[in-house]
Amino acid sequence: MNSHPPPPPPPPQNPQGGPGRMGTPPVGFGPGSSPLAQVRPQPISRTSTPSNAASHSAAGVSPAHSDSTAAGVTRSPFAGQPAPFQQSPGPVPPQGTPPGPRTPRPQQQQQQMSPMNTAPRVTSPLARTAALSPSQIAGTPPMAGFATPLRPMGYPPQNTPPAPPQQYQQGQQGNWPPHNQQMPPPQPNYGQPMAPPQGYPQQVAGLPPSLGSPPPPASQAGVGVGAPVPAPLQATASARRRHYPDQVTPAAYQPQQMAPPQQQHQQQQKYPQQPVQQFGQVPQFGGGAQQQQPVADPASGQSGGFFVPGAAQAPVPPASAVQGNMVPGYPTPPMPQAPAYPPQQPQMDAVSQQFSNMALGSNSQEYQIALLSGKPVMAALDEQPPVIKLPPNATCVPSPNAVCPPQHKRSTLNAVPKTDKLLKKTKLPFGLVITPFKTQDPGEEPIPIVPEIVRCRRCRTYINPFVQFVEGGRRWKCNMCSLSNDVPLQFDYDSATQTQKNRWIRPDLNYSVVEFIAPLEYMVRPPMPPVYVFIIDVSYASVQLGAPGVIGKTILSALDRIPNVDNRAKVAFIAVDSSLHFFQVRPNSTEPQQLVVSDLEEIFLPSPTDLLLNLHECREGIECLLSRMESMFKSNHSVGNALSPAIQAAQKMLGTLGGKIVVLQASLPTIGEGKIEPRPEGKDLGTPRESELLRPQNNWYKSLAADCSRIQIAFDTVFIGQQPMDVATVSCLAHYTGGSVFHYPSFMATRKPEVERFTHEFSNHLAAHVGLEAVLRIRASKGLRMASYYGNFFLRSLDLLALPNVTPNHSYAVDIEIDETITTPMVYFQTALLHTSSSGERRIRVSTLALPTTENIHTVFHHADQIAIASLMSKKAVDRAVEAKLEDARDALQYKTLEIIGAFKTECTQSSSGATTQLQIPRALQLLPFLTLASLKHTSLRSGNNIPPALRVASINNILTLPAEQGVQPYTVARLYSLHDLPPQAGYADENTGIIELPPRLGLSADILSPYGIFLLHNGCDSFLWIGRDANPALCKSLLDVQDVRMIPNGVIAFPDFSNGADSPAQGFELNFQVNGIMRRLNQLCHDLWKPVTYICKEDGDPMLRMAMTQWLSEDMDTSAPSYQQFLNQLRDKINRGNF
Repeated sequence: MNSHPPPPPPPPQNPQGGPGRMGTPPVGFGPGSSPLAQVRPQPISRTSTPSNAASHSAAGVSPAHSDSTAAGVTRSPFAGQPAPFQQSPGPVPPQGTPPGPRTPRPQQQQQQMSPMNTAPRVTSPLARTAALSPSQIAGTPPMAGFATPLRPMGYPPQNTPPAPPQQYQQGQQGNWPPHNQQMPPPQPNYGQPMAPPQGYPQQVAGLPPSLGSPPPPASQAGVGVGAPVPAPLQATASARRRHYPDQVTPAAYQPQQMAPPQQQHQQQQKYPQQPVQQFGQVPQFGGGAQQQQPVADPASGQSGGFFVPGAAQAPVPPASAVQGNMVPGYPTPPMPQAPAYPPQQPQMDAVSQQFSNMALGSNSQEYQIALLSGKPVMAALDEQPPVIKLPPNATCVPSPNAVCPPQHKRSTLNAVPKTDKLLKKTKLPFGLVITPFKTQDPGEEPIPIVPEIVRCRRCRTYINPFVQFVEGGRRWKCNMCSLSNDVPLQFDYDSATQTQKNRWIRPDLNYSVVEFIAPLEYMVRPPMPPVYVFIIDVSYASVQLGAPGVIGKTILSALDRIPNVDNRAKVAFIAVDSSLHFFQVRPNSTEPQQLVVSDLEEIFLPSPTDLLLNLHECREGIECLLSRMESMFKSNHSVGNALSPAIQAAQKMLGTLGGKIVVLQASLPTIGEGKIEPRPEGKDLGTPRESELLRPQNNWYKSLAADCSRIQIAFDTVFIGQQPMDVATVSCLAHYTGGSVFHYPSFMATRKPEVERFTHEFSNHLAAHVGLEAVLRIRASKGLRMASYYGNFFLRSLDLLALPNVTPNHSYAVDIEIDETITTPMVYFQTALLHTSSSGERRIRVSTLALPTTENIHTVFHHADQIAIASLMSKKAVDRAVEAKLEDARDALQYKTLEIIGAFKTECTQSSSGATTQLQIPRALQLLPFLTLASLKHTSLRSGNNIPPALRVASINNILTLPAEQGVQPYTVARLYSLHDLPPQAGYADENTGIIELPPRLGLSADILSPYGIFLLHNGCDSFLWIGRDANPALCKSLLDVQDVRMIPNGVIAFPDFSNGADSPAQGFELNFQVNGIMRRLNQLCHDLWKPVTYICKEDGDPMLRMAMTQWLSEDMDTSAPSYQQFLNQLRDKINRGNF
């Protein structure tokens, strides 16, 4: 009787940590932590200071760790045991017995083998032994020095469950295939009774009934080592062995008996080849016998040819179905059924390729072709991006949350070309639009919190759903650099409660977006509290607008909303005219003291310790100060503005603490080092010199912003009124510190709608839970490089974005280049944002995006995301408008669209070389020309001499910071609805979801504006009510309580709510209730970023109002750009002439 040693005990917990283990103290960023990104040159010195060392542990920390165990050849822990499922009738020969003589393969069996499994020429004893037949290996003792006998050729790996036939996975009834299909070979169970064909095998492959138990009799064995193996079974099993990667999945988590490490690593395949070929093929059109199966709708319950995370997966067998002994110290995990690979298909012939190019008979929506003619399909703007179809077993745990939501990270290409040559052939831009600090939408699940950080010890990638568990689950392979790391004991054992844990339900293995709680090693100082310093312009120009009083009341109403969980928040106030006015408030005092500094040559603080006021301790004094702000400066006639000395004083105030400086200006800075000379604006508008007005007049504010970014100080700039303020120069403070820019050109204290807009937007901004002292890093797979970044940030190093304050819902775009050929079936992008929450907790928000790769140009085009492409192209265009010229930006945007359409015509259509009367484009890109035209007509890029530079600069800042969804619509492409024929359910909340339903949207053309209709146009910032001259009086009564159309006023109004916030409409005002509900829903889609002002625009009313509204009708022609149909004709003529 053979004695089998027991399985090894669980590895002891290392309190000092080890390579890639918890408890490892991370240090600062080290070289080589991620691929260096080549970015555009910056004129500012971008060196970091020691105070940012904790921030460097953000997204690229290389923690100091103890010496790792040397990687050597170790003996299998199951040495001396019979190999699972290789049971021989007789006893196992002792080790060291020389192998027996080889027996030639029977001639009949050789003829039955498929060409795929024909044994190659063998040169080594190991290869010769592996090429023997199962019957030969059954009588052959194991080689000396090896723990287990070698696996016969054609048998799947021991740690991989055999996949059932495809029709059984799809739930077809019966045990036999249709008469016109080939019968699938039986699935080997290797020494166990055959499982029923329906469903998944109840026994996990790789586990014998009991370790050390005698083998079952030969009569009970299904297909054992001692039985002859049919040739079709060998072919199928061999193909399946090649398709499954040698990894541990939840369905095959068990101890394994391995060959020596050197030979095993040479034999296994690192990446499966079949899914790559399947994804790269274009569907065969024309009714071939074997066609590529499109991915089925998850709601249908049918499985497709690809694994789509989020689709309905196979049922998970209960834990009781797992038999055999597990490794001690590891829990018994649930065994979710691994998705099967699609059946192998032959390559398409030339005829099928030609029909696929023509797109004839395509029944798959993802490969449909659209004709660029007629009106744009506006409903396509609300569709989801193309489905990300990952290869089977792409995730370690089948989870519907493994795919990164597009609201967090959106790629322009959901199928990545494998070579840079293929990417350049498509002319498509490749990049990401990232919103790393997105707020939670209504009905959305909160981001999971993970208390333990697990990272790759080489590339510092955080563990995510796309890693692989190997070596019996004791190690995990990084999906970025393929390095194997030790699995911490905390994955499976809770030392505090001394209980086992189920690793497969961990959030970081199931969710693509998680938030880690950072330990003390990620800090160099205690978390900073929320600190706000308000610099308020109280000069004569500001007093005339009534700004000081409105600002004081707005801040007073927002005091309770400022994040102050632990009563550590601090505020300070500096009033600015030709002098600096500081305010001092003693704790528990109600009388503030004003300290005036008129000597501005050398800036100093009159009271260095009492100017930062604790919001909780000094609440009564702060309220008294803000309520007196209007009367305090009511008679001020000073016209000077000492903004730069005030910023220097605030910098001294926050030097060792950090925080946010909010600048509220209504006049031009004229005193101090940062004074700005007035620039003549009128004569340069509409000329090539207009671009000079979009650039800073001097570099003082830019240099100051760079210095403040290093000490964790951010800026928000608020511009009020129409006085020349040189927004392009002062807004550099926000641009290089991750802040926000607000512009209110129509503000006056006597205009109630404008005051309500300012109060709503500014108070919401102060109440936002921002991230403090943050840094952002983006990692990518090998072969990809981050080329350039767009947004409001300071680039501290080649791949590190410094954000003293990260504003919620701010987006950042990045251009990606392919440096070398990609050989993997997937590429990955991981974003890590280290920040301090408003509650004083250090956290790391990590989002991981996986994209499949392809070599087929059709797949690249049909999986492009038009919303992400339009967002990235507009961000690059406005950046070029500031760096170069406005005309260059417009030409580049139009030329890029021309290139994309021309490349698709050349590479993917039948009329590749000749002229065409109608342009074709993939359905996924059908709105790209319209989005380009809308960007050309937007305020940020519109040509003409009627756009003030301040308004254009504010629009450029919004384009750079808005996410892809809000930046494209409604900010670039407005929404238009008809109110005179609303559906009955529009404006009411859905009974199941609670979300207010919107009516069908209309095209943006004046042809739709009928004389008898009432229409609503919403662009995020403003809302226009178009009332025709023949509108129904009853509808006007129900909407505005005015029955006569002629009595409705023109211009700005405060839109009434006759229901007073009730859940049901008031009697006779049903239309008013519905419109209020629609407006609330539209504001929710914009994260309540704006408070739109409503304008009444009558058909026979003010022509200026009509012009302000009609410029948002992007389909029509205006003085700045052609109509949509004219634009398509221009594109077609240039493509037919080859002018691209």
